[in-house]
Amino acid sequence: MDITRDVMRLRREGKDAKQIRAAIDAEYSRYGPPTATPPVR
Repeated sequence: MDITRDVMRLRREGKDAKQIRAAIDAEYSRYGPPTATPPVR
């Protein structure tokens, strides 16, 4: 739920997918490795 809220906020701020992915990875990496997903283009 927290990640979804963060993504919605970042989208409202005008961030693109690459910026959002970097922000989410940076914020939540302390909880464990990110899910294996294709890189954002």
